[in-house]
Amino acid sequence: MINNINNYKFQNFGLSSAQFKSNKTTPSFTGIQTLTHTNIGSCMEGYIGKVRVRRGSDKSETFLNVFKKYIGYNEENYSLKNDFGDLVGEMNIKIKKFQPGSWSEFEYKEDPSHVFVDELRNYSKPDTPYYRQGLEYMKDVGTRLLQIAQRRSDEAMCNGNLKLIAKNESKMFYKNVIGMIEEFPPSKNNFGMKFCFHNPNAMIIPPHNKEPLSRLQGGL
Repeated sequence: MINNINNYKFQNFGLSSAQFKSNKTTPSFTGIQTLTHTNIGSCMEGYIGKVRVRRGSDKSETFLNVFKKYIGYNEENYSLKNDFGDLVGEMNIKIKKFQPGSWSEFEYKEDPSHVFVDELRNYSKPDTPYYRQGLEYMKDVGTRLLQIAQRRSDEAMCNGNLKLIAKNESKMFYKNVIGMIEEFPPSKNNFGMKFCFHNPNAMIIPPHNKEPLSRLQGGL
């Protein structure tokens, strides 16, 4: 009977027992297999654990399953799915690690290594162009995905640095909730005229907001 129950659990996740063991992570104190103590970079493709999110209807806690996929050299996709296999959210990341001596101190004051986040989506959020009809609204999807990206930045020795290009409708989320800032804020020349040669939606996580991001909504 126990074997049948275990097989049922693996089937629900689309995994064999061997695949499940190969991606096994350290369980959290709640008994739920979250990513709290997981080295995400060392995980194989497929299911790697769970993240806590809140239901949009009553803000009660629930969990989504996290899946990892390699999409190119130093490029990875992370997707969040519910227990029915519906895709609730996802993002692509690119790890850009600069070797010592490969960057100019004249151009950069600190190591420019970072993780670039692209195509971050919460498909369950009704007021976005990416909403998928029928999905229950889940809060914290974007936060959890960015925390995964931040973990990968730390693991890849990119100092927890994150960069992304925000959509106009999501820029306030990155600024006010995540604590990101414009990478190239407008400046003034000697004539007092504002100029900016860069995309104002290019955003980074500043040093003083890295730890708050990792702890936001309880962290991974």
